[in-house]
Amino acid sequence: MNTRSPKRARRYVYLYVLFFLLLITACVVRPLDRTPYQESAYYQETISSQSASPATVTHGDTVQVGWAKINITPPVGTPLAGYGKRMGMTYEQVHDSAWVRTFAFSNGKAEAYYVALDLLIVPMEVLQKLEQAYPQLGLKPEQVYLTATHSHTSFGGWGKKLGVKFMSGKYDAELVERLTQQIVQSIELARQNLQPTKVGFGSTSAASLVKNRLLKNPDNPYYKERLENRDTALRFVKFEREDGTTAILSVFSAHPTILPSDDPTLSRDYPGVLVDELEERVGFTSFSAGAVGSHSTVYLKGDTHESTKAVGERLAKLLREELLNVKTGYINTLGYGRVPFQLPEPSWRISKGLRLAPVLFNSIFGDHPAHITSLQLGNIVFLGAPADYSGEFVAQIAQQAQAQGQHAIVTSFNGGYIGYITPDKYYNLQEYETRGMNFFGPSSGSYLTEIMLRQLQQHQPE
Repeated sequence: MNTRSPKRARRYVYLYVLFFLLLITACVVRPLDRTPYQESAYYQETISSQSASPATVTHGDTVQVGWAKINITPPVGTPLAGYGKRMGMTYEQVHDSAWVRTFAFSNGKAEAYYVALDLLIVPMEVLQKLEQAYPQLGLKPEQVYLTATHSHTSFGGWGKKLGVKFMSGKYDAELVERLTQQIVQSIELARQNLQPTKVGFGSTSAASLVKNRLLKNPDNPYYKERLENRDTALRFVKFEREDGTTAILSVFSAHPTILPSDDPTLSRDYPGVLVDELEERVGFTSFSAGAVGSHSTVYLKGDTHESTKAVGERLAKLLREELLNVKTGYINTLGYGRVPFQLPEPSWRISKGLRLAPVLFNSIFGDHPAHITSLQLGNIVFLGAPADYSGEFVAQIAQQAQAQGQHAIVTSFNGGYIGYITPDKYYNLQEYETRGMNFFGPSSGSYLTEIMLRQLQQHQPE
């Protein structure tokens, strides 16, 4: 009798188990790819697309502007969006309603639209529905510049994939369809309201109301840079008609996350107060989240509506004071663009050097297209990112715009979502933005910013 057979058998079992575990690991994780993005196929494809389909810039008759808003508040019982720890919690009351606010622009040669939604993001499912509806309006996707306020206490129900549902609650197909039609309606109403309108750019400092939350920890090696590395400007565009009617389009780079996650109340957070305050004296106002990726709001009265009121009123006061200094004039240049932003394989890290396999990441969050968008009104150029884009990049973009004799306004959440985009030097920080919410690797910040700067160049004056 061979007494060694049981030991040999156990050894084989151990080997089989080890092989199985290694096989499973190989299917679940991948090593982190640190290949320079300039050497990648996805970068070359993006550059080629951008060259082949440059931004459309037209010089026509005097630009006419129209505006309209539609209440998009769904029924009580709809999920809130913004915090996974809510676990799909629905709202029980409305503190202030959600809206879609749309500007229409036409110079006789081209038309374009600016859409601001009182939502966490512009949902990917809504974008798909809109792109199916645009041909009925005689529009192409690049003619509609999409933005969101990024309120974390507005409604959800618009995400299909598990990772998106985690932040926005149970998917509601009827809600997505209704929201799409409401956006379309706002475009149609704004188009019907076109009139010759003067346009002017304004900016004022709101440094006391924004902080760099990524650098908040005193143990962070970049902590001393927290005050310098902020986008502190409240930027806006003033529209003025011959009859004295005025409209304001405003953008600020601070997360609207003042209100608590456990309150079952729908609200626009501080952007709602800002807009409502301005509309007491101005005919029409909109707000869009700027480069909020590493920035949050400074407030002193706790996570309460008292704090949202204080922040919104302060921003409104600063804007009104600067509004008097803004010169407006008729313009005839109108431009727009959209470039497909090709991505590397997802790099959602489970450790410093390992990432989740792309197939698993996509099964959780989905594999959605991303774009860089742009809109030009005279010497003002809007640039839209499909992300929580960091305000630390804005100075570089503003500097290039100034060299081109223009003003740049950066917004986030243009219909795609690729996570938080922060400077590459922060990639190894053990922070929420840089570890949990960096989806596409160590060069995401440099790569996205380069493409946005290239897009800005396409709008420079001849």
